[in-house]
Amino acid sequence: MNFFARRRLRNTLLCLVGMVLAYGLWRMLKIALRPAAIYTGFALLALVLALALFNGRKKLPFLPLMKASSWLQFHIYAGWLSVFVFLLHSGFRLPTGMLETILSVLFVIVALSGVAGLFITRLLPPAITRSGEPLVYERIPRYQHALRTEVEGIVEDAERQSGSTAMGNFYMSTLAPYFQRRSSVLLLAGNPSRHSQRILGQMDEYCRYLDEELVGSMGRLRECVERKRNLDFQNAAQRLLKLWLFVHIPFTYSLIIVALVHAWVALVYGGRL
Repeated sequence: MNFFARRRLRNTLLCLVGMVLAYGLWRMLKIALRPAAIYTGFALLALVLALALFNGRKKLPFLPLMKASSWLQFHIYAGWLSVFVFLLHSGFRLPTGMLETILSVLFVIVALSGVAGLFITRLLPPAITRSGEPLVYERIPRYQHALRTEVEGIVEDAERQSGSTAMGNFYMSTLAPYFQRRSSVLLLAGNPSRHSQRILGQMDEYCRYLDEELVGSMGRLRECVERKRNLDFQNAAQRLLKLWLFVHIPFTYSLIIVALVHAWVALVYGGRL
């Protein structure tokens, strides 16, 4: 068993032990007729605050606050524990009242975006590496524009040398929409290379009607199609890696604010302040 498998097993067992202890304490409080919701509420608030510290740790890498990988592992498994504590706090029932509903919706959004982010950050970076040399996200539009200019130059050279408009016609009808379109995160759904494969198939079919000189130009265009496929995939993947944080982090801070209000209301109206 390698290091990562051992670490995953250890952390999973610790998380399960935490869940069992949390459930046992919750049951004891219920039996003793103690305000279990108060205790689980503050435990949940503490967990959420601890989880929010992970973003602060990433912004302060120079501080000796454990390795970033250790913080990430804590973030993942404490997140699963917080979901279980949330269920205990809610009494495994749907929320009632506006404040409880808002708080529950915020927690569900944060939890689901966290799970989505876990899978995204595990699957996309290796896929980006396999697709080719990882590119700087901010420079990808510049690379796409340069590639489109290169393709247009190849087509113009082929037309000038052959005296035929065959390449130009094919470019306008098939290649121009492909090279001009902007990639989106929807590209990642299903088979990301399906569109480029369809374009390459059309190019192979069209080559049957071209002379040898134009076939050589079409070969250069095939390489450009492959490069466009890589640019589109990296652009969509890196955009998704950034977009999920724009959901997870703002909703986390919103959750903390509403949770603090909820705690204050519960203490005041519960006669504990």
